[in-house]
Amino acid sequence: MYAVVTGGGTSGHVMPALAIIELLQEAGYSAHDLAYVGARRGIETRVMKNSNVVTEFLPISGLQRSLSLRNIALNIALPFRLFRSRLIARQLLRKWNPRVVVSVGGYASEPISAAAIAAGIPLVCVSYDRIPGLATRKQARHATACAVAFPETVLPRSTVTGAPVRSALRHVDVARQQQAARTALGLPVNATVVTIMGGSLGSGVLNSVVPSLLGSCATVGNVAVFHICGERFIDEESAPSVPPGIVEYIRTGYDSRMADIYAATDVLVARAGASTIAEVATIGLASVIVPWSGAADNHQQLNAEWLAADNAAILVPESGCASGEVVAAVRALLENPQKRRELAMKSRDKGALHRGTALVGVITNAAR
Repeated sequence: MYAVVTGGGTSGHVMPALAIIELLQEAGYSAHDLAYVGARRGIETRVMKNSNVVTEFLPISGLQRSLSLRNIALNIALPFRLFRSRLIARQLLRKWNPRVVVSVGGYASEPISAAAIAAGIPLVCVSYDRIPGLATRKQARHATACAVAFPETVLPRSTVTGAPVRSALRHVDVARQQQAARTALGLPVNATVVTIMGGSLGSGVLNSVVPSLLGSCATVGNVAVFHICGERFIDEESAPSVPPGIVEYIRTGYDSRMADIYAATDVLVARAGASTIAEVATIGLASVIVPWSGAADNHQQLNAEWLAADNAAILVPESGCASGEVVAAVRALLENPQKRRELAMKSRDKGALHRGTALVGVITNAAR
């Protein structure tokens, strides 16, 4: 085994892991040289279902912060899940004997990273956020090397590599693919398309904007809306009524066809997770970014500011969902095609580093 990539729980960790695996395959390593280790309770069990690399899922779970009976029970079981996951991790590394372990952070990365450190296997920590998460900061103390997306990110022995995204997204050509992408998604080819998405888990706050957004967009004319509300909300929340002026409204809990979704989109409304910001910049999209106010270390705000500071995205605080600022920002972009083009070009300029392969060099240099 050449490399084991670990981390997961949400798409913010799984998608970087997949991007790294694809980069290594493009560099010449076969699927038999690579493995991925995530968590049984994470989105990776679905995303990695058809992966061609060796895949293992550990019983590890994250700390639950709400005090429901189910979450209290999960927290009580957490030490036992961690102990069992560490045992399994040690067994896997003994069996695979990889040359390097690559951690993208998150609770799912802890067992394999700890086992690699204990076994003397080189560890590379990868951070896509401007402020690395707790797991990454702890692991980085013992890492052979770190790869960071932003020059101002502070980790020991770090190299700025950008935040590579999945191969299908790195090669998106919006102008060439837009018509086919809209057809595949069931969207009108000639409409102006607004996409709203709140990450792999969905966002109740962004969902709450949709009714007023539909009403406002209906008066602009020839607007279609593609709404990824999150699977936990698809049954809990009723679909909004669609005014006559909206030519198409599609609501889904989850959709993995991100290359088509991005290619079809004229205006994106999204959270500011590191993967989303990297994807917006890599492809070059006009976006209204609404950082999650509860993100650890306020990292989503900092991620969004990286684009907004250079006028490569419209940044609206979470309070703007209730005040109407988000709806106003979207409407302004719908009425100003030139502004949309400027945002798309500036965001793509920011994504030049993300489209590179410097991360492969960091991994290669660290491998024993």
